[in-house]
Amino acid sequence: VPQGRIDEETTCNIGIISGGAATNIVPDLVTIKCEARSRNPEKLHDITEKMRNAFLEGAKRLKVAIDVNVTKSYGSYVLSPTSDVISIAEKTAKEIGLKAELKGTGGGSDANNFNNYGVPCATLGVGMQKVHTCDEFIIEEDLYKTAEWIVAIIRETANKAS
Repeated sequence: VPQGRIDEETTCNIGIISGGAATNIVPDLVTIKCEARSRNPEKLHDITEKMRNAFLEGAKRLKVAIDVNVTKSYGSYVLSPTSDVISIAEKTAKEIGLKAELKGTGGGSDANNFNNYGVPCATLGVGMQKVHTCDEFIIEEDLYKTAEWIVAIIRETANKAS
């Protein structure tokens, strides 16, 4: 099964393996949960099929029963650099002394669901370091600056609406 960053748009991993009741007993059931993400639907399909086929081939070789279920958790999204969401984020960042940088993350957040339901929304980078590792952290000053940025975005959005 491919693991990690596949390319600039695509990543996949085995995230959870569970099963068994004791170390000296062969489990009757094992559950393996994987994830694949890509901003490119064709690449997502291809990597998902590679993962699916790897499990099916492994099960066939070992002569074990397997159920493979592929479920879409959320879709990807792309916001135009000239969209209101991006314009407001960039404007307010500049006003409080931050430099906004637009880039695709390949991650999943509430923004994926909002955008897929027609509510434009951006994910804001908040200064996290070593993300999704046991050493993940944020510098306190970055946390406060992000809160200031969010308040500025809310104010700007409210002013635009009135």
